[in-house]
This record gives sequence, structure tokens and C-alpha cells, in this order.
Amino acid sequence: MFCSPTRLLTPAAAGVFVVALAVSAGAQRGAPPRQTPARPPAAKPPATTGTATGADPREATARRLCTQCHPFENVIAIRRTRQQWEATVENMVGRGARGTPEELASIIDFLSEKYALSGTVVRGSAGPDDKPIVDPKAVQIAEPLWTADCALCHGKDARGTAKGPNLVRSLLVLSDRYGNKIGPYLRTQHPKLPSGKILEPTDTQVLLFAHLLRSRLNDTLRGAPMFKPGNVLVGDAKAGADYFNGEGGCTTCHSPTGDLAGIASRITDPVNVQQRFLFPANAIGGGRRGAAPSSRPVVKVTVTPASGPAVTGELVRMDDFYVTLRGADGQPRTFRRAPGVAVVKDDPYAAHVALLDRITDQQIHDVVAYLWTLK
Repeated sequence: MFCSPTRLLTPAAAGVFVVALAVSAGAQRGAPPRQTPARPPAAKPPATTGTATGADPREATARRLCTQCHPFENVIAIRRTRQQWEATVENMVGRGARGTPEELASIIDFLSEKYALSGTVVRGSAGPDDKPIVDPKAVQIAEPLWTADCALCHGKDARGTAKGPNLVRSLLVLSDRYGNKIGPYLRTQHPKLPSGKILEPTDTQVLLFAHLLRSRLNDTLRGAPMFKPGNVLVGDAKAGADYFNGEGGCTTCHSPTGDLAGIASRITDPVNVQQRFLFPANAIGGGRRGAAPSSRPVVKVTVTPASGPAVTGELVRMDDFYVTLRGADGQPRTFRRAPGVAVVKDDPYAAHVALLDRITDQQIHDVVAYLWTLK
């Protein structure tokens, strides 16, 4: 369906990924969706009278406006971020719902507070800062669809079969944010199903499977209840040495007789060697945890406002809208990434981050096999 760890798969290699899938309104970083969210497929929601069940007057407003077209329970079946709720209400208005600006604002506030998508972002700290949050309810609703239509080719755990690729290692899935990549692919690039059917998933269906696939991906991370480390020493050590000294560019910063001498004796678990190689800033023993703060490599960022001096500090968080850094005084400062604001990131592990986009599974195993010889 999607892609290998290093490059997108062609439709012919995609296999069958039957879905009634879909992205919530606003999944594409706040962009309004193309369709009104459909009724969750798992079960029919109970009929609503349009009357608020609580004392919050905002709920009464939400029920009154939303039930003009569909049961209120359809709206709240899946939790969303505030940005997604804003886009949902915008889409509702675009389809004919009528309310004053004050009423619409109160609906957004109510849904964002009462039915917010929040919780643990992901098990483990490797990867980008904007990793999606998984809604267990959405995963539960998507499970029957996955079992009926997708597991045959992609497996129950989405790790692939002889008929379909591994989706938890798909670059498309890894970079997806609430369906913004999955949805367009299914609608425009996915091959026809064996029945000849062309996929036309609704936005809500895409969102459901975006949550499910992210959940499956999280289950492969260390620390997850389902995680079981396998044997990673399956590569060719000689090929790994060739890659280390050549195409990988590893000798630009590292030396087998210098900083990496005896690495396999210091880090006695091959899985940890692999983690240090791929995610040196996060892996146990790989990011120099325990080192003195003054000597531990950190990601720095320099923000130059439209007016005023540049500010440099340790990066705390950065997304498309804001960047937060910690200055020399230890105090955090947040800047809005408005026009005229320059942001320069200095990441000591940038080469490792770039490597993830091009290294193949086989090359990973080869390099780990080579590093394991450095006793």
C-alpha cells in the first residue's frame, strides 16, 4: 500500500488495502476536509433528542446546531485536537449549518475541552516532535474494518504478508499526521481492489485508520507492551564496513579505532547498538546520558526576530507555528514563527537524521553486524 523504509512503493507493490478509511476534518494541518464526517462504522449511535445531557450551555448549543444534520453522537465518536475541531466546525458551516460567531466559538471551545485528543504522544522519544496522539476509541472502531478488509494482505499487526507490504515501516505512514498523507494516497494512487472497486474513503474513515496504523506503529517501539526484540545480528559485517567507510559517510565523524573502539564491549546488547547507531540522541547509552550537562551534545536553535537581537539556546520544542528554547539562564522562551522571524537549527545529530531517509533495512543490519565486531 505505502512504502518501504527508504522509498515509496509503486501501486503494483502496494497490495490490497481495503478500507472505508478517513481523515478527520483538519487532518491536513488544519485544512478543511472534503467530506462531512461519516457515521462510525462499528455501531449505530443511539438517537439523540438534541437536548444537552449536562449543565454546560455550550453543549446545548452544539447539540442544537449539529443535530440539524446528524446525531450528535456521530460528532463526538472520535476525539480531535483543537485544530481539528475548528476545521470540523468550519466544514459544518460550509455545508449549511447556521450559527452566530459567538455560538460557533462556544461549540469549538466545548468540543476542544470535553472531547479533546490528548494523552501520551508516543512510547519512546525518538522521532519528530509532532508525533500524533492515538485515540483508543478510534482504534477500537477501526479494528473490525481492518480485520475484514486489510489484515489478509497487511497482517493483523500491519507488518505485512506475502500479499502486502509492511505498513509500520512505510515512510508514508511514518510521516502521516491524522490522515493527511494516507487519505490522498488512497484516493488517487491506491490500485483497484481485486473486485475492481476503486477506493473512495470518507474523511472519518481515513482518520480511523490513521489512528489504527499509528497504534500499530507504537506497538513496535521499545517500552510498548507488545514489543519483543528480535535478532538484529543478521547482516554482513564486511558489507557493513564498506557502507560505514563509504556510502554511509560515517567516518566523517566516527572512527572504529577512536570513539567507536570497543563499542560492542561497552554496549553488550545488539539492539542497543542498533539504537545508538540510528538514534544516538535518544538511545540508552547512545546520547551520552549521564554525561555532564556541559559536555552532552544538545540541539541548539537561534531565533532572530523581525526586530531585536538574535536569541540562541537549547531547543525545547519546535513546530510550524512556535519555537521554544531554553537560554543560558535556564528560562524557556517561546517565539511565534511569524513572517520576518528567522529560525536556524543546529543539530549535532543531523547526519543521523538524514541517514534515516536513505538507509535500507539490509544496510542497517550490515552496519550493526560490523559494529558488533568492534569488541
